[in-house]
Amino acid sequence: MKKRILFGASYSVIEPLGLLHLGGLARDEGWDRKYFLVKDHDYKDFFKAVEDFKPDVVGFNVYTGNHLQFHDAFRRLKKDHPNIATVVGGPHPTYFPAESSEFADFVVMSEGFGALRRILRGESEKGIHPMNRVERFPHPDRTTFYAAYPEHAKSRIKSFITMTGCPYKCTYCYNSSEPGDIVAPLEVIQQVKIGLSLAMLGKETQATKSVRLFPYNVRSVEDVIEEAKEIVQSWPTEVLYCQDDVHGFDLNNWMPKLANRWPEEVGIPYHAQMRWEMTKDERRLDLLKKAGCFGLTLAIEAADYVIRSEVLDRAMPEETMINGMKAVKDRSLKVRTEQITGLPYGATPIETDINLNADLGLVKLNVQLQPDIAWASTLAPYKGTKLGQYCERFGFYNGDNSDVPDTFFDRSVLRFLKNWVGPTLEKLKDNPLVWLSPSDLERYRDQNAELRRHFNFFCLVPQGDRLAESYLRSTEPFSYERLGRETEQHLNCLAEQGDSKARVILENIANLKKQSNRIVDEVSRDSNTKVNGEISALMPYFGALPKSYLAVGRAIRYSAEKGLTSNVLSTAIRHHLYEEVLYDTNRPSQDSPVVHERYPAKV
Repeated sequence: MKKRILFGASYSVIEPLGLLHLGGLARDEGWDRKYFLVKDHDYKDFFKAVEDFKPDVVGFNVYTGNHLQFHDAFRRLKKDHPNIATVVGGPHPTYFPAESSEFADFVVMSEGFGALRRILRGESEKGIHPMNRVERFPHPDRTTFYAAYPEHAKSRIKSFITMTGCPYKCTYCYNSSEPGDIVAPLEVIQQVKIGLSLAMLGKETQATKSVRLFPYNVRSVEDVIEEAKEIVQSWPTEVLYCQDDVHGFDLNNWMPKLANRWPEEVGIPYHAQMRWEMTKDERRLDLLKKAGCFGLTLAIEAADYVIRSEVLDRAMPEETMINGMKAVKDRSLKVRTEQITGLPYGATPIETDINLNADLGLVKLNVQLQPDIAWASTLAPYKGTKLGQYCERFGFYNGDNSDVPDTFFDRSVLRFLKNWVGPTLEKLKDNPLVWLSPSDLERYRDQNAELRRHFNFFCLVPQGDRLAESYLRSTEPFSYERLGRETEQHLNCLAEQGDSKARVILENIANLKKQSNRIVDEVSRDSNTKVNGEISALMPYFGALPKSYLAVGRAIRYSAEKGLTSNVLSTAIRHHLYEEVLYDTNRPSQDSPVVHERYPAKV
């Protein structure tokens, strides 16, 4: 009888790629596999899956933010099923291996192919297992996973990855960390250093100048093509999303091979992620276009160069982003930007904007760059990352990560300064007079959360930073009625000054208003959802979005269960822009906002 392994992780609409490759390894070792994704930290069905599947081994991917609930679940698992071997891996166990060993038999650090193989073969003792060899990625076990999660199988967008590790050193990222950053006894740290040094022996390249906790490991073009062909031949797929941090780094060998083979052998367009600095080489962009890449995600993170350089270790000039956006758009590639709001502002050697002013700078820069979608998050100060250490060093965060949410779309847990202080903050951090008062802190946290919810919208509106500032700084409560009203007032003012884009959006809003009852009635009837007056109040909001009619419909459908809360509206608009704009391979980049084709632009 085959032995069995149950793989677990927190639920995501993106396939758990790491687990799928580990599942492929278990398949190749002759093990039966089952996958379980835990929703909303509710482990009830997970325990039922354990009872039904009766695994010999349970492995779980853990990150900071879901670690506390996981700890409780694995305590119960070991109590109820003492004979099941438990394995944990992922970012949190890699940073906190000693802590994680309290809740699992085996703690796998970093990339875990070799460690899991030895565990499945019974060749490893219980304890902490650092990485000691870079291995070829096993072919992922999508068949088993998609059978258990048909919603992922049916999605027209599938994800894949061609590498781990990263040549850059962004302070907020796990990929920047080195063995000395982990929280563990000295003997474990030494073991990690030795293991990683052995793993990278003879593999040093420009991209691996230092020993990282997550080493640079690139899959062969042959293996990537094989996986992509399986995806498009076996499951409905219109778009592939390459989840690499920096796709297409190797211009000498890897990227030319992919560009020559992908169009004919795979033939499905894909979206990728990379750095602005990489757009300087137009040969790379041409190869991406040739390969079938139709869109890029490019991270801004902070609007001020000083913050990018001193706090985030992303010392790229604004000019690089402006020139890069032009080069990308010249090739008709769509663009998603990424940014982090609520950063630890005010400790840099050179004075910068802080708090809301710094966040609004991101809106202004995006309005200038004009991406198709502007994704924004709120900083989570993960302990172990260099940015987490920075927050502790200067007093922005003194917690133990028990209050860190498991989503980037939540309120900040940092405290913030009244004014820029500079590096002397390290000595002044215990002085309450330098920090915002409790009421002012809550006010900024509210403003930051509201900005993040509507970030995409503000970035699509002409001079949206001015609208955002007026809306967020007002003493009136946030409301859909006020947001819609002030949006229209803002656009009317710009139109009077001759702004042609504002005029186009106002025409779209007028048409939406004329058609609003018909649109709302039709969508409500189709989705069997009741609609309140908030949708009508938001017509100016929807009117600034591409494919406005579809945005209205999605917002109505998403509000069916919990009402049209701020988070529901934010999620609906973000998903709308993903599916109807960024991932729509039939739509030219940067078109004008239009109503759904059944409702002409002018009535």
